[in-house]
Amino acid sequence: MLFTNILNTTGTRHFQSHTRIPKVQISTRESVSGGRKKRFIVMAANGGKGDTTSVLFLCLGNICRSPTAEAVFRNTVEKNGALSRYVIDSCGTGGGASGWYKPGGFAYHEGDAADSRMRQAASARGIRLTSRSRPLKPDDLEEFDMIVCMDEENVRSVSTAVSYWKEKGMVGAEYRASVTKMTQFLRDPAWEKYDHVPDPYYGGSKGFELVLDLLDDACEGLFEHTESSMNNK
Repeated sequence: MLFTNILNTTGTRHFQSHTRIPKVQISTRESVSGGRKKRFIVMAANGGKGDTTSVLFLCLGNICRSPTAEAVFRNTVEKNGALSRYVIDSCGTGGGASGWYKPGGFAYHEGDAADSRMRQAASARGIRLTSRSRPLKPDDLEEFDMIVCMDEENVRSVSTAVSYWKEKGMVGAEYRASVTKMTQFLRDPAWEKYDHVPDPYYGGSKGFELVLDLLDDACEGLFEHTESSMNNK
C-alpha cells in the first residue's frame, strides 16, 4: 500500500505525520486537482491487505466530524462503484477523557449515536450517519492503512496513545497505519484557509454545514488519492 502526505507547492499548508515508519522508500510526483498543482510525497510502507484500502476517520468524540467523514466518504466511494474495495470506519480519542487509551480507560460518548444536530444536517443532504462512537484502539494501527484526523489536536492524541501502547508492548515499533489530516485532501481553493475541520459541537447550525462542505470536498480528494495509490502499487 502507498501512503502520502500532500503539500501545496505554495507552502501555505503542510503536515508531517506523527507516525514514523522506518525504512520507507520516498519518491515524488505532481498532480493537478481542483485547479491547484500539488506535490505528492509518496512513502511505501507496510503493505495493505491485497487490493483493499482501509480508512479510519478520527476526531475527539466520534459523534460529529469523524462519523460524518465516514458516511460522506462511503457515499463517495459507492457512487464510484468501488465500495467492495474499501473498509471504512471512524473512531475518537476519548471525547476529552484522560487516559482513554489505557486498559480500563473511559471514553466519553462510547456507544452513542452521532450528535442529533450533525445527523439532521447530514440527512438534509441525503447522508445517513449510522455509526456508534468508539475510541481508537491498538488493533486499529494494524487493521487500517490510513488514520485520517480532523485536526492537529487529534494527531497529538493519537501520538500520545501510540507512545503509551509501544511502551507497554501493546503495539510494535512498526505498524501498518499512516496518520494524516482530512484537510490535506481539500481541492477547492475556496477552502485554502482551513488547516483543520472545525469542531461544531459548541456552535450553531452553520458549524455543522461547514463540516459537511469541507468533508464533501476533502472526501473527493481522498478518493482520488487512494485510487491513485492503488494504481501505483
